[in-house]
Amino acid sequence: MGISPTFGIGGLAWRNLTRRPFRTSLTVSGVSVAVALLASLLAFGKGYERELSRELDAMGIQMMLVPLGCPYDAAARVLKGNALDVSLPASAFVKAKQDSAVQDAAPLLMTTLPRPAEGRTDLWVGVTSEIRPLKPWWKLTEGSHWFSSDTSDSVILGAEAAETELRRVGDSFYSPETGRKFKVCGVLERSGTADDSQFFVPLKTAQSMFHQPDRLTAIAIRLKDPALTGEASTRLQTIPGAQVVTMTEMMGTFLNLVGSVRTLIQSLAALAVLISALSILTTMLSTVLERTNEIGLFRAMGASRSQVFGLLALESAFLAILGSVFGVLLAGVAGSGVERVVRSFVSLAPQGRLLALTSDVILQCCGVGLLIGIGAGVYPAWRASRLSPIEALRWEN
Repeated sequence: MGISPTFGIGGLAWRNLTRRPFRTSLTVSGVSVAVALLASLLAFGKGYERELSRELDAMGIQMMLVPLGCPYDAAARVLKGNALDVSLPASAFVKAKQDSAVQDAAPLLMTTLPRPAEGRTDLWVGVTSEIRPLKPWWKLTEGSHWFSSDTSDSVILGAEAAETELRRVGDSFYSPETGRKFKVCGVLERSGTADDSQFFVPLKTAQSMFHQPDRLTAIAIRLKDPALTGEASTRLQTIPGAQVVTMTEMMGTFLNLVGSVRTLIQSLAALAVLISALSILTTMLSTVLERTNEIGLFRAMGASRSQVFGLLALESAFLAILGSVFGVLLAGVAGSGVERVVRSFVSLAPQGRLLALTSDVILQCCGVGLLIGIGAGVYPAWRASRLSPIEALRWEN
């Protein structure tokens, strides 16, 4: 077990680990799971905030008027393309548009149409031309056009809705749930937002179809100057039956909504870190017991206590490094699966990728993994270094 000039202590430590491949693999797997969970937690935090900020900034909407109730839930549902059970009077839109701080305001009426035979639910949205400045990502495909004043039977389909219905511009479209026939006047290019799967009709048509005369789901608003948010909110809050939600407030609320999910992942990560540390500790203690005679021979050949300590500590560090590398790879490979689980807990999550496995996250995870290995290997390495050469050589497993 001596250290040859050509092999070195690093090579000797690696050779010792490969002597017990099954046990080494189990230990490395434990560290990998802990690092993968930690990486997922850190990547989720960064990715969620980044995508939420990007999505809200791209909307062009700075505040919304929603019906009385839970304002953040209502605004979130509207932004994500979900219908509400309550509505606003149409007069609220007139008052909002007349406010001196408002640059653009758009009324919306959103209703879901279940289609159980096909296992899906369609979302129909009544809009006016006022919505277009607030949807800067909207682009109509070639041949499409916006609703004209006399096109109450026209529909604009999101990209996914058009693919599902197998419809193009100019095609007829019949809705059996409403008993109405439409003509597709436009198809939106794919945007990666909830708009892709929606059906857009003129507001008056939607109000007639769904028996909601002079009612609205929400009013989207953009201000002339974001600095006017406070005073505009105060005035708009006085509109009967309506309440104001700003996008800044919504972002803070959304981040709070994922707190429970992050707490769950943190708990799992902490438990996995503890288990992996115990796994390395157990492995290294077993190593010391199994190789007591070899350690005694190592000492008898002139190895110092520090060399014995360094050898065992290096083996522990190798286990942690291997586990960290495989853990980061596991987090990258399993990222889509973790993301699906997260979305099942956070139904209003942004559309973009939620796990941002950046270089900072990777370095942090590898650092934690290395600390696990060093911390768990200190006691076994110290114990091995304190063995007396004579007693160690007499030891029988």
